[in-house]
Amino acid sequence: MEVLPLLRPMLATSSKPYNSDGHLFEVKWDGYRCLSYLEGNTTVLYSRNGIDLTAKFPELARLHEKVNSAPAILDGEIVVFEEGKPSFAALQSRGRMKDLKTIGRTSLERPAVFVVFDVLYSGGENVMDLPLVNRKELLEEIVTGNEEIVISQFVKKDGLDFYSACVAQGLEGVMAKKLDSSYLPGRRSPYWQKFRHTREADLVICGYQQGSSGRGLGSLVLGGYRDGMLVYQGKVGTGFSEQEAGALLEGLRKLEVAEETLKVPREEKRRTIFVRPLLVCSVEYLTTTNEGFLRHPVYRGIRRDKTPEECPAVERQ
Repeated sequence: MEVLPLLRPMLATSSKPYNSDGHLFEVKWDGYRCLSYLEGNTTVLYSRNGIDLTAKFPELARLHEKVNSAPAILDGEIVVFEEGKPSFAALQSRGRMKDLKTIGRTSLERPAVFVVFDVLYSGGENVMDLPLVNRKELLEEIVTGNEEIVISQFVKKDGLDFYSACVAQGLEGVMAKKLDSSYLPGRRSPYWQKFRHTREADLVICGYQQGSSGRGLGSLVLGGYRDGMLVYQGKVGTGFSEQEAGALLEGLRKLEVAEETLKVPREEKRRTIFVRPLLVCSVEYLTTTNEGFLRHPVYRGIRRDKTPEECPAVERQ
């Protein structure tokens, strides 16, 4: 029997939806990715970056009682549901809490659920080399589902119809996983692919932030018009190539202004270099945060055919 090692979860590549006899398809849960370590009388929850989340979600501290094959490592998502759907805003609110009394009270009012979709260790044995379809069967054998832990269900073959059904229900997307694939901890592999349901918006570039090194373009600060005023919509730091980032930065430096062109959150103000709000860019995004900011935006290009005044703010979704 092996000692349970500290691992990082397997990651997916992106893809357009498809059908496949060699894949299963399951919901892409909108939560915190988590590896749960179940040993003896303890449950420890680690984020994808190795952060211990156990104290943040005390309602999940007894998952070891619902699994009959400890020591075990399970892979899944911590999810908070509102009106029957995952709410990332509600989850983020939980994740920001530090006061133990507040955490305890909220764990009763808005309890989290561990949605489990894979098993890495069972009975102290490494099962990552088993084909995925066998690991799914093992999950059904070892997990007793209840209000704290549920097994993610899946379909085979019909990825397109399943994706359409998930989109219709307002879910984030779908995961496609190769039936005969092994589990590759810490690696991003095409064995797993994600179909993300995205939205589009055209927004005004109101400023920018430099990269983490203090050089180059880190992100664009975006705004949209509401009642004749620019309002903050978030920032986008992915989607542009190195060459395009250089060209954007060169153009934005010519538009720099001393005054704020829109009100940004306090933590963003110091890092933001404001520019005249003349350029419009197109972005894709998943949804909005509780504050109305874009979630997971991706830059898609400058819209030279649109004026800033034609860019309404995205409403909270």
